Amino acid sequence: MTSTIKITEEHSSDAKFFGVFFSLLALIYAGWLFVFWPGVLGEDSRAILLEVMNPDTQNSGKPVFWYYFVRIFYLPHERVESPVFAMLMISAFIQARILGWCWARRFFKTALFLFFFISLAPHFVFFAGSLYPDGLFAIGTAGLLFEIWLIAKQRQTTALSLAIITISLPIAAFARANGIIFLLPFIILIFLATPQGRWWLGSILMGWCSLMAVGTQFHKSQGQGVLYPLAIFETVNFLQPRPMNLWVAAPRISPLTVETLQKYKPIDNYISYYDPDYWDTLVFQPEGPRVMSLSKQDQKIITKQFFKYNLWHNIPSFIGSRVNIFLVSALAQGGLPSFDYAEHVLKFTKSKSQYRQHDLKSSENLLRAHYELSYKYRFLLWTPFIGIGLLFWALRHGTIKRDLALLIISAPMLIQLGAIFIFSIAGEYRYILPFFTLPLVLLPVLAATKKH
Repeated sequence: MTSTIKITEEHSSDAKFFGVFFSLLALIYAGWLFVFWPGVLGEDSRAILLEVMNPDTQNSGKPVFWYYFVRIFYLPHERVESPVFAMLMISAFIQARILGWCWARRFFKTALFLFFFISLAPHFVFFAGSLYPDGLFAIGTAGLLFEIWLIAKQRQTTALSLAIITISLPIAAFARANGIIFLLPFIILIFLATPQGRWWLGSILMGWCSLMAVGTQFHKSQGQGVLYPLAIFETVNFLQPRPMNLWVAAPRISPLTVETLQKYKPIDNYISYYDPDYWDTLVFQPEGPRVMSLSKQDQKIITKQFFKYNLWHNIPSFIGSRVNIFLVSALAQGGLPSFDYAEHVLKFTKSKSQYRQHDLKSSENLLRAHYELSYKYRFLLWTPFIGIGLLFWALRHGTIKRDLALLIISAPMLIQLGAIFIFSIAGEYRYILPFFTLPLVLLPVLAATKKH
């Protein structure tokens, strides 16, 4: 009886503190949007808006979920601030749940650290308020993993947990192509839950999967794939001139690869447009090789030759390239959308949104200065290595203590980390953003583990 009363009191406190943190974050995020109206827009934002307006002729290459998310919020009024506002409120909702849970259990230091250094981090608000799926994906992943851990530990499902899961599951699993891995721990969770909880969780899973299946039938998304982009990017890396010209027993690149590439452009063209940090110059430059324009058959040849021959003759170059791109991403050395680029996107897409509608110049200058200061010390303030360090702690602790709840949330993040390292073809910080937000999950877990 005492245990039941205690759990009921905790759930009541969870709801109370959730309301406080949600109100606070919603107010702050709405104020940020009011200043940077209608949000941060980049090239990917323009692409998805064009696809929403002309789905038969435009394709952004983004997942179907992201297309429908933007379509639902943007199309009725053709105002960009609508999907951006929805993203910010979802972010506030999910974070408030975690912060409220920490506060209710008197993990005050953990809650305050997460609030000030993650929830209010200038670059996190920047990504949460950008019309890109990455900020939403990062926070959706955190929300889903936290609820999976909590339910697996307590073997209980509350209304608040189910609400968070209903929102975060499709975001984590479908907002980015690599999110599908998060369905696995969720399926495991269903078997760990009580019969009633199992019914609710199964219904949520089936509901979203059914919606995605139907949505895919009505709108096809043409992504760039995973293997070919990696193969062509690294193949061009292997082609780079080597002044030492050391003797090798066999060609570094197979003759068939060279022959296939030369059908489209001279080899020198591929070499001159290679950037070790980004593959964009190989794809989008008008005078460049435009490697995505190769025929499907030739793309298959490049991919097959890469895994059959080219990779194994260039292991040091491949590993060096992987480390370079990973560190460019982790240290935020790559490019970021500009606060001002939204004006160009709005004009190009003919959106009804008005750029800086509220003309709060002094507030904008203040927030920009805060962001620029954060950017200057981004190697420290933006670091994903706290999350990565906590991930390895979780894996070690979960293995030693045979803590299934901890293992089922940490294993998919380890797979994510490995996939980012192996398959990334651009040094984009947004790809590694989920590891910046991972402390939202693992610091409360660490605090609870120490307490017990």
